[in-house]
Amino acid sequence: MKTNLATNLRKKIRVIEDFPKKGILFQDITSITDDAKLLRQVVKSISRYAKKNKFTKIAAVEARGFIFGAAIAYECNVPLVPIRKKGKLPGDVLKQKYSLEYGNDEIQIHKGSINSKDKVLIVDDLIATGGTALASAKLISKLKVKKIEFYMIIDLENVGGSQAVGKKYKISSLLKTKG
Repeated sequence: MKTNLATNLRKKIRVIEDFPKKGILFQDITSITDDAKLLRQVVKSISRYAKKNKFTKIAAVEARGFIFGAAIAYECNVPLVPIRKKGKLPGDVLKQKYSLEYGNDEIQIHKGSINSKDKVLIVDDLIATGGTALASAKLISKLKVKKIEFYMIIDLENVGGSQAVGKKYKISSLLKTKG
């Protein structure tokens, strides 16, 4: 199933050259969400993995990760924990600053949304450099959870993020390609 799904994704995902800047091969995930059957296949595949491995929370990275993370959490009947950019969550939050190619950023989750008994699957649309993924893991690991893993739809394997994340965390993806 996973191999057929990867083939279907490779055929369906629209690649836009030189967007948002020259040299980038932008992977347009709206070509997945535009296809109800393919979207269901993606959600069902990752949900099977999450159920099999008994994850108790799905954490989704803003913003495109929310598309898939919410559907997976629903399918697994577990809570969704949104990982948001600075200033987007009201109330008490946990924070993690991190560096980007062009500056710094910060992500946050609500305090109390995850506890030490949880097994957390972090979901996002793709992994490129791995900066946001590593910051997400660092943020969630502050809560001393039982397990943290990643599941991405697309791994831009030539950019190096999955290799960096994979040094410390298990990371899975449905499609490996170039970015």
